[in-house]
Order: sequence, then C-alpha cells, then structure tokens
Amino acid sequence: MTLDTIDRCVAVLVGALCAAAVITGLAMRGDAGVFPVIAGTLGLLACAGILLCTMRGRIPDESPPALPWPRFLVWCLCVLGLLGLMVTAGTFVALPLFLLASLRWLGHLRWPAALVIALAFSAVIYVVFVYLLSVPLPAGWLAG
Repeated sequence: MTLDTIDRCVAVLVGALCAAAVITGLAMRGDAGVFPVIAGTLGLLACAGILLCTMRGRIPDESPPALPWPRFLVWCLCVLGLLGLMVTAGTFVALPLFLLASLRWLGHLRWPAALVIALAFSAVIYVVFVYLLSVPLPAGWLAG
C-alpha cells in the first residue's frame, strides 16, 4: 500500500468525522452549533485538499516517496513529550518547548524564527483559551 493510498483512506475517514460534526452542529439549538459547523467545514475542506493532491498523476516509472522514518519518530517523541510535560509542567511551559523543538528540528527553522513563532503561538493560545473562552488548561508547576 502506497503513502498516497493511505493518505486517501485517512482523508475519507476524517472527512466522515468532520461531516458528522457539521451535521451535529446544525442540529444544535441556538448558537451552540456554530463552532462544530465551522470546525467540521474546515476539516472537510482540508480533507478535500488532501484527496485532490493525492489524485494527481505520477509518471509510471516514478516510485512513491518513502516514509521518512527518523523524522516521523522525532515528531512522535515530540508529541509524547508535549503530552507528558503538559500534565507535569503545564500547558504554557510544554507548548512553547514542543513548538520550538518541532520548528527547529523538523521545520529546519533557525533558532530566532522558531522562538518567535513558538512564543507568539503560545500567546495566541493563552488569549483565546484562557482569556476569551475561560477554558482551564493544565497548569502544572505554574499552579503551585
């Protein structure tokens, strides 16, 4: 099974979940369904983009690209580190560290650019979730 086939299958499955979110959001009363409809619609658009990109024709002799295992393993370790640190150290310690590591080693960005993006994204997450939506995020060491 090629990577394109796997991408198409995952896009179809996630697209079905996004369609279910849209349907559920449309069935909600009042303004409660706005967020599920928006998120589901954006997910459907992303899945459609993935499907269209994987359907492009290839030269018959061209082999499908191989999965870059070392890069994939580094990304998995970064995600596991994020989940582990989020509980113990807190969201706003773990998130910038995760983004910094991901952007630096996987995105091949320079340290200043990765640091600026990580801090800016963390600030946006703080403003949206903590300040605007009042969602409690794991505080970890910051709570004590």
